[in-house]
Amino acid sequence: MTSVALADWNAKRAASIDLAWQMHSMQVAAPSPAGSGWEVEQALAVVLQRMATEFQGFCRALHDEASEFFASTAAQGNLDLESTLRKLLTRARGLDSGNAQSKSISQDYSRFGFIFWQAMQVADGRAGAWPEELAKFNEMRNAVAHDDTAKMYSLNSKGYALDAPTLQNWHTMLDDIATLMDDVVSLSLSALLGVSRPW
Repeated sequence: MTSVALADWNAKRAASIDLAWQMHSMQVAAPSPAGSGWEVEQALAVVLQRMATEFQGFCRALHDEASEFFASTAAQGNLDLESTLRKLLTRARGLDSGNAQSKSISQDYSRFGFIFWQAMQVADGRAGAWPEELAKFNEMRNAVAHDDTAKMYSLNSKGYALDAPTLQNWHTMLDDIATLMDDVVSLSLSALLGVSRPW
């Protein structure tokens, strides 16, 4: 069993990202000038933005789900306490006001009593490299959104180009992070509250 958030990531959110990839494929296949570099780059920008949007939405949805479970379990039927806990867990979240950055994810999920990236790395050694990769992903997203060509050139010089292979690697990484997050958050809630895993 998985969280509702992960089920949505693998279904509705995946379909939204896949649609953006289909638009990119149509531009690549289009005869010139429609299939020129500019149109393809714009299509890639749409893919990048869609991935960032859906991943932020997933992180927020999983946090909502975890907050609901934490509050209802800890309150043990006290509805006023449950409401208070839910508000405290979700107040002023970084995920509500900005991209799903490594720091904002870690800070928001630390409210559940565990060190996020440490727990992720214990569960899967690959997670040690994900904060840096996630940072580059968000840097590219912001550079594209704000037409920051200097930043894009800087990222390109470090091996991060606005091209299909780079975005496909990031797409795979986001899938891996989401899947592991789902497991780690469930396990951590179970350990903290002394109850069966919520999903």
